Amino acid sequence: MLKTKPQIILPVFLIAALLLLQGCNDEQPGIEGLTNKAAPDFNMELFDGGSFQLSEHKGKAVMINFFASWCVSCGEEVHHIQKTFEAYNKKQVAFLGVAVDDTEKKAKAFMEKNGLKIPAGLDRTGQIKELYGLYGMPTTFFIDKKGIVSYFHAGVVTKDLMTHEIDKLL
Repeated sequence: MLKTKPQIILPVFLIAALLLLQGCNDEQPGIEGLTNKAAPDFNMELFDGGSFQLSEHKGKAVMINFFASWCVSCGEEVHHIQKTFEAYNKKQVAFLGVAVDDTEKKAKAFMEKNGLKIPAGLDRTGQIKELYGLYGMPTTFFIDKKGIVSYFHAGVVTKDLMTHEIDKLL
């Protein structure tokens, strides 16, 4: 029979409790708590040299796709995102790709390899990821013309799903 030393149990218990409580932050609503609330504003440098300030896009529907070059599922959705971007680019819809937990070089290469031409940039500090309560990728947010999160989808998005959500916002 395996005997556990009492001096080991307390530190292990405290570490486990800290890890469980780490996600309990009253300041950040978490991903589920963002729906029907104002989308957290942020400013991000784009790969093309411009910048994207979310609050400057009020009056437009906004689709934000969080991705990473190392994310296999992200590669499955890029064709759908590009086709949707092409269909709605001339309408009152802003598209943004946010590379998370990645490098600029790898994120740009991922986009180029997959033919993804939406405005995009790198969440260099992880602040945007934290603001939006992300726990996995890909994740896509749909924000209405007033800046309210209408819907988010964790996982691969399809053209039908994006079209449905964007049409609700227009």
